[in-house]
Amino acid sequence: MGKRKYKWLVILCAGFVIFMLAGSLVFNFGFNGEIPQTVLTYDKSGKLTGGAPFEPSAEFPFGTDREGYDMFFKVLQGAQYTLGAAIVISVLSFVIAFLVGIAGGFINTTSKYITQTVFTSFYFIPQSIIAYNVLYPLLWEPPQGFETTFAERVLWQSITLAVITVPTTAILIANETREILQKEFILSARVLGGSPFFLFRKHLLPHLKVRLFIIFPKIIIQVLLIIAHLGFFKLFYGGTDVCYGPFCDPPKPFVQEWASLMAMNYRSIFNDWWIFMVPMFFFSLTILSLNGITKGLEGLSAEENKWEPAIDEVDKSDNAETVNRKSNEEDFHLSS
Repeated sequence: MGKRKYKWLVILCAGFVIFMLAGSLVFNFGFNGEIPQTVLTYDKSGKLTGGAPFEPSAEFPFGTDREGYDMFFKVLQGAQYTLGAAIVISVLSFVIAFLVGIAGGFINTTSKYITQTVFTSFYFIPQSIIAYNVLYPLLWEPPQGFETTFAERVLWQSITLAVITVPTTAILIANETREILQKEFILSARVLGGSPFFLFRKHLLPHLKVRLFIIFPKIIIQVLLIIAHLGFFKLFYGGTDVCYGPFCDPPKPFVQEWASLMAMNYRSIFNDWWIFMVPMFFFSLTILSLNGITKGLEGLSAEENKWEPAIDEVDKSDNAETVNRKSNEEDFHLSS
């Protein structure tokens, strides 16, 4: 029963993330991302009844912003940038961290301690501060305008965030690798002449793969939080559109990404609260869903490990019975 519960938790949480990302892609590419806009409303007699922003109601379940754009469709439009960017960055970070972590797990020289000490410092240095200082020259528009394209900024921002999140993940994978390599069956395989590649392919990877599935959602959460922090620092995903004239709007994003929607409208929480809370609601649901996936996978792993001692005991009892049977047969032959 417990295993079924964890399976449903993983399915429901992963389903929400997939639904939001797939819905955003369909909306942006299938319907050209056109957000419904309602500036004024009238009754049947043609009398003016209200103007934007509209609070959540039966007609506008998630309300509208000050320009009359439906907040749900703004969130849906930006999901491909928020979730898509977080997943792509996490995959890149995971691949690099996996290679570095596996290599670090096999290394037992002095360089291991130096590398681990340097990487461990990233646990205590806020990654958002590092990202802000590195990405500010790239994302903040200068007075003469950007010299890079939007695609170039997205590419370099993604690579930078992936590299920043590598050290903590690499340490985690390296520690998991070292722990598995201390198992008795690994030590026996080494004594019998097993090469590092053989140990990795036959023994390490089958035991490590479950932990890797658990680590990946945590990387996505980490990336989402960094993107959100950068948004509140006015460094939006893909660049910040800055006006330097005398009568200008505040810095604004180029795309409707969730962190930028929250950062642009956090002052609205005291008046038009839904303009801030709607993207915040979906951002929080995404974090909770990723945490749910992690908890579900950890629960499934724990449920599977419960049966291993029982299996070992059965194997031991079977072996004991076999030994006893053989000894009895030997005694019978000797006595005869």
